[in-house]
Amino acid sequence: MARKTGLGGGFGARYGTLVRRRYIDVVTGLRQKHECPRCRFRTVKRRSVGVWLCKKCGYKFAGGAYTPSTKLGQIAARATRGQMSPSTLSTELESLRAGATVAPSVAVKQRKPRTRRKKAEIPTEPASASETDSAQPSSTAEEA
Repeated sequence: MARKTGLGGGFGARYGTLVRRRYIDVVTGLRQKHECPRCRFRTVKRRSVGVWLCKKCGYKFAGGAYTPSTKLGQIAARATRGQMSPSTLSTELESLRAGATVAPSVAVKQRKPRTRRKKAEIPTEPASASETDSAQPSSTAEEA
């Protein structure tokens, strides 16, 4: 029998394929870097359960246990910004309780995540030939 490796490999043949796949999906999503809500860089890592920290700007915020933002948090953010009516809010909350995925009722403009730029290295050039010639006395001046 082949040895199982990877995130779900520690379970061996136990718990079934579906449970191991779900575990792998949750853990890979947990360990990847997420987008910071303040600076928009992909530098957010999980500190502990529900606590997330941006390594770039130092912004610490509360989120979900496995993702920085939850579906309920997204609905609450849209409601507080005034982008949905109370009837729409109650409809989305009921559908969330029923287990449906949340579709944004208002088209929210998605910003592209920012990435860090690498610092450009400035090459140190040797002194140009014209500068070295002017510093040394010319041979024609010495002969004259």
